[in-house]
Amino acid sequence: ATIVIFGVIAISVAVVVGFIFLDRYVKSHLNLNGKTVPIHLLDFPEWGSDELKQKIVSTAAGDSRDLSLSEAAAMRIGENIQTFAWLYDVKVQISNQAIVIKAQYRKPVALIKSPDQQYLIASDLVVLDYVNISKLPVVEITGVPAHLLTWRSVSTKWSSEDVEAAVELLALLDRMDKEVVPDKPLLAEIKSIDMSNFNGRRNKSQPHIILYAKDGTEIRWGAQKGAWQRYLEAKDEEKLTMLYNTYQELGTVQLRAAHKGSFIDLIKPQSLSLPIDRY
Repeated sequence: ATIVIFGVIAISVAVVVGFIFLDRYVKSHLNLNGKTVPIHLLDFPEWGSDELKQKIVSTAAGDSRDLSLSEAAAMRIGENIQTFAWLYDVKVQISNQAIVIKAQYRKPVALIKSPDQQYLIASDLVVLDYVNISKLPVVEITGVPAHLLTWRSVSTKWSSEDVEAAVELLALLDRMDKEVVPDKPLLAEIKSIDMSNFNGRRNKSQPHIILYAKDGTEIRWGAQKGAWQRYLEAKDEEKLTMLYNTYQELGTVQLRAAHKGSFIDLIKPQSLSLPIDRY
């Protein structure tokens, strides 16, 4: 009886582990040597789209469709995937039945449009080719000087101070969302971040950074993160407190100011109690 009980427990554990493993990958298919072969994308992110999945499979295939399941195929597919900026730390394994691709995924946080194309910018500032990702709050960065929009190569890092500052601020808001409003992230209500007056390059008396909500509300942030003291502005903590207090009071679905056309000014120093102890 004891052996039977332990046997049942072992089978139950194996079933649970099996379901956990199955939950960690997404299945697709690749044609090799005229045969349809399953391809498993291990650790495919929850925010990933079908378009991203198909792009990975297409990149993996490259011109390798005449290969059979072998170590040579694994090496060729690995070489193809290395050129795909969305993935890094890629490992490819091939068994008799399937291809398994394990990788880390870059998470897009911002969108930049040039006259002839658009880029996604990952949290580590790597430029990604555009793929529709509807499950993430990707904010458009506007006001980037025209000469910085040309000659951008996918897989390289975007190296301009205004874009770096925008991504840093978006990362700050993302951390606050997780701490304060995880069920209704504020970032999901932000449409764009205007960097046209970054460091006062157009007008030193006007806000350096402005966020725009999807309902049109203008959110005057001011100087880049960490530079508040230089311009005698509110501390970053105070800005965050006012912004999230306003959002929690007025933004049940959308971030709204008191009336249409008004704005939220976070620049003036104030004495406020913080929603959290850190940010």
